[in-house]
Amino acid sequence: MPLWVFYHPPNTFTDPATKKALAKVLTDGYASVGLPRSYVVVLFQPIEPDSYYIGGVARPSPDVPANKPGPDSTRPFIRIKIEHFARPDPSEKSKKRFLRWADATLKPFIADQGYDWEYSVEEADRSQWKINGIVPPLEGTQAEKEWAKTNMITPFEPEKGGLLGKL
Repeated sequence: MPLWVFYHPPNTFTDPATKKALAKVLTDGYASVGLPRSYVVVLFQPIEPDSYYIGGVARPSPDVPANKPGPDSTRPFIRIKIEHFARPDPSEKSKKRFLRWADATLKPFIADQGYDWEYSVEEADRSQWKINGIVPPLEGTQAEKEWAKTNMITPFEPEKGGLLGKL
């Protein structure tokens, strides 16, 4: 499961259509490499400026001498946490390709809006992942293809998910 959490000031991502468009482009990206769309979770978590500090300075906050040295404190700061469970990136080349895709995907929603931003990607242990109490099928299996086709999480026979003898 790709999980994307956007921690952002309340004055950003205020338009539901913008959030929906960002969630769609992220979901489309993962679906284009065969992941079931239902794996992709995108959360928008507004954080009040008095609870959002970057370098000891609330963001956003007035650009005053007390907030220097440092970047323009009036600019909103977006922190993004990305977790990958379904498929680890197998190589440095693949990881770099993902980072380029993430940068290009996020640019119109964040950089082009004049926000400062940061993200990190964590690859979680697939063996510690379940959806609706079900261990997800392995990559490329009949069960995963069915999940991708129907966009639904449904029980399957272990052999159809590449899990025979692994549960």
